[in-house]
Amino acid sequence: MAQQQMSVTMTGFAASHPSRSDGTEDLVTFRMASTPSWNSNGVWKEGSPLFINVQCWGKLGDNVLSCVVKGAPLVIAGRMTSYSFKPDNPRKNAKGEPYFEEIWRVRATNVGLDLSHSQSKWQRPVKEVDAADADAADGAENTETSANIGGFAGLSDVPAGAAAPVGGDDAASHNDSVDTDGAAGSNGGADNEDALAPF
Repeated sequence: MAQQQMSVTMTGFAASHPSRSDGTEDLVTFRMASTPSWNSNGVWKEGSPLFINVQCWGKLGDNVLSCVVKGAPLVIAGRMTSYSFKPDNPRKNAKGEPYFEEIWRVRATNVGLDLSHSQSKWQRPVKEVDAADADAADGAENTETSANIGGFAGLSDVPAGAAAPVGGDDAASHNDSVDTDGAAGSNGGADNEDALAPF
């Protein structure tokens, strides 16, 4: 049987700074505001904003926590989920029975910057190496340093077998062209988000 779920794609702005959940370290949440707008006879009009909670699990949450700030224009893909709870002072129906409140939220699978509102520059992720690879890299670095081959020594991003520039000026220009910055990015998740307490 096919799995039924409500997949959504939303655009809007972060209405709060992301924060890590106190009870679940793998979960990062923030509020998002999405305001519909339309053109009526050449005049742009706006409707009432929709505020919704966004859940980001695992590595996606780590990246969102370090990259997203309040006011950032975002594009979010994910699926809608909901949970019900009884507030401390609930509303009651005609029979005196309390109403349960239902909260909707988005469990995000992708979060990106909306380039129609701002600019961004992607950075290549830094790869983790094990102890053996690290020792091999240290040995190669020491060999290259002693040979003094035009600025390649100490740069882990240079591919094996690449030709090295010769001379001081060429070495300096090569160092300027190599980008060694990096940022990690992927998503992850957990399957128990519906059992969490309300935000």
